[in-house]
Amino acid sequence: MSELKGSEQRVEFADPQVNLYSADLETSLRFYRDVLGFTETFRIPKEGAPDHVELSLGSFTLGVATFDALKRHHGILTARGPPRMEIDLNTDDVDGAYGWAISKGAPSLHTPYDFLGYIHAATVADPDGNTIAFYTRLPVRTNAEPAARPTFKNHLYNIYTSNIEKSLRFYHGLLGFAETFRVPKQGPPDHVELELGSLNLGVSTLEALRRDHGLPGGGGPPRAEVVVWAADVDSAYAWMLSRGAPSLSPPHDFAGGALRSAWVGDPDGNPLQMVSKAGRS
Repeated sequence: MSELKGSEQRVEFADPQVNLYSADLETSLRFYRDVLGFTETFRIPKEGAPDHVELSLGSFTLGVATFDALKRHHGILTARGPPRMEIDLNTDDVDGAYGWAISKGAPSLHTPYDFLGYIHAATVADPDGNTIAFYTRLPVRTNAEPAARPTFKNHLYNIYTSNIEKSLRFYHGLLGFAETFRVPKQGPPDHVELELGSLNLGVSTLEALRRDHGLPGGGGPPRAEVVVWAADVDSAYAWMLSRGAPSLSPPHDFAGGALRSAWVGDPDGNPLQMVSKAGRS
């Protein structure tokens, strides 16, 4: 990806969220809404079987949409494959959150464990096999209470990459995410956390995922995306392409002509959606 040119005006992105794509939207909704406690805020269409539903948990906005809608409305093909992302939810009671999720039918990926000397975590899978991690700082302060729905305080949307430096140039250098944390602090990082507005984004290496957590990850078809709003989708799309981002779907109107979107790929092929109100180009 080419370097930024200081003489050209940077495109500003705002209001990010994460979209997951699902083979069975209703099953995914039951998991995120009824098991994890996300609140539904929006759906398209409003009547009948939805193509896209948005949910919130604190400051985190999560969209869940169907593979079919992504293909039909935007011409992007994706499908099930090895997960390359996860959603991390911060809670004081990791063991209780894990027990609660397992009791509701979520498959276990890793029982509660400590790593790196400061994190206590456990992982389960959502209905499409995406990783959901519960985490807290050590020492563990509460006892497991799997009979009660857990309370989550914060989130991290984590993507896994084969080249973390390229991913950081994309999300930090190009999109304007601000770095807030990295491990280790010196030398090549295994994990870097970034922030844009209300979205906390983690970028981690596939090697660290396998070494520290015993999870395989992989490079299958993407099942999730970061969504950012731009004042002018057409200009933002052209700006991203001029910096070397590959096009996935050129600018087009959708949602009955109310919205305008375009997609590009990050260095690992994960989609980035840029969206604005239609008629702003």
